[in-house]
Amino acid sequence: MLRKVKKFIKQNRMIEKGDRIVLGVSGGADSVCLLYMLSEICRDKNIPVVVVHINHGIRGEEARNDEQYVEELCKKQKLEFLKFTVNVPQIALEEGLSEEEAGRKVRYQTFFQVCKDRQCNKIAIAHNKNDIAETVLFHLFRGTGIRGLSGIQPVIKRNPAPGEITVIRPLLCLERKEIEDYLHREKISYQTDTTNLTDAYSRNKIRNHILSYAVKEINPNAVPHIAQTALQLKEIENYINAQVERRYEALAERMEDKSIGIDANKLKQEDIVIQKGIVRRIMEELAGNLKNLEAKHVEQALSLLTKQVGKQMNLPYGVLAVREYKRIKFYPGGDGGLPGALDQGQRDPVAVEIPGRYYLPELHRFLEVNIKKYEKKQPIPKSSCMKWFDYDKIENAVVIRYRKEGDYIQINPSGGRKKLKDYFIDQKIPRKERDNRPLVADGSHIMWIPGDGDRMSEKYKVDETTRTILLMKLIDTEDF
Repeated sequence: MLRKVKKFIKQNRMIEKGDRIVLGVSGGADSVCLLYMLSEICRDKNIPVVVVHINHGIRGEEARNDEQYVEELCKKQKLEFLKFTVNVPQIALEEGLSEEEAGRKVRYQTFFQVCKDRQCNKIAIAHNKNDIAETVLFHLFRGTGIRGLSGIQPVIKRNPAPGEITVIRPLLCLERKEIEDYLHREKISYQTDTTNLTDAYSRNKIRNHILSYAVKEINPNAVPHIAQTALQLKEIENYINAQVERRYEALAERMEDKSIGIDANKLKQEDIVIQKGIVRRIMEELAGNLKNLEAKHVEQALSLLTKQVGKQMNLPYGVLAVREYKRIKFYPGGDGGLPGALDQGQRDPVAVEIPGRYYLPELHRFLEVNIKKYEKKQPIPKSSCMKWFDYDKIENAVVIRYRKEGDYIQINPSGGRKKLKDYFIDQKIPRKERDNRPLVADGSHIMWIPGDGDRMSEKYKVDETTRTILLMKLIDTEDF
């Protein structure tokens, strides 16, 4: 099996002379297997390996046992060992994430930081074919395009400052059963995370019920078949992307005001797959990110092909698409050159969908919206970037907009109000900035002024009668 992994590493050029590798090891079967294999492979190539173990602060004594086990393992293998303890439940609460999401974020942040501190250029992760299958099904159930169905990639290049870092996954050529059989044959012990045996997370449900049922009742080769399909879809995606790039460079006209124009008649002549790809490519260039771009946004942009001159569409990340006489023109958000007639104060209100994520160009941040059940005596996060609102106290559809006549905010629990204009004056907000402050509103009642410290309306604060919370939080664009 080691030969199989070595061949996979060579095919994907994962490990080369001069590399320095950070290896994430939890103590479970997959990461222990990777530790043993990389230890041997890198020792032969004289490549340093730094093992990183993270205690998520969730499983108490069991987690401490994992930490001690990995530390002892590294001593035996003579590998550098670094351990970190992070309160993931607290981070999840403060940032409005699930513990699963918060844990993943913490792990990668830690790996990248260690890379920086130890001058490493690669991060090794112990994903296997089962992880590919679980990821494909997870994305399929949530709704995705070809990219989401192409699974986990063996090599991904990331570029956090100051230098490029590559994430490698040497065990993607193996199924989980092969890994466990290898450890059993070699008489290598490993730790078992009992939370993986529960249905606490969506991926656990897929692993423990859906995928296991498919293997037992439909086809024992379900896992490698899904992984192979994901690989084929990746090849298809790469081909489509190459065609899109070729046509994009031929059709895109980059303007001095940082906007991008596309000839409408020429775009119409392209296949619909290329049309959609070109819109996504424009969004990628103007916004630098596609995570918040959905299929409906691409279709909205393409609908301008049949609209009259002057029609426009607000797209994620503050991008504005405008139908001109012969072309569609895409303007970047923030300070990126929107035409003067389309200033912030003249945009239509955006109705908030739950869940949802909205780009606030003035703040260069996202506003993420979700809903959750309130557990009595649950501590309320004290954060200027996240607010909890009593959902049942909201009277109208929640919108994100700019100020208008009649706006007010409740300033005390007894119902005292203040006109928004007077509030801005009291806070010494310059007049020229007042029309460009994004607001979260319930009719004329301003619920929150994002980016203005802790100021939210007293009316919507959580109390002993609260049953449901509308959760809103600001997220830095760097987190996407």
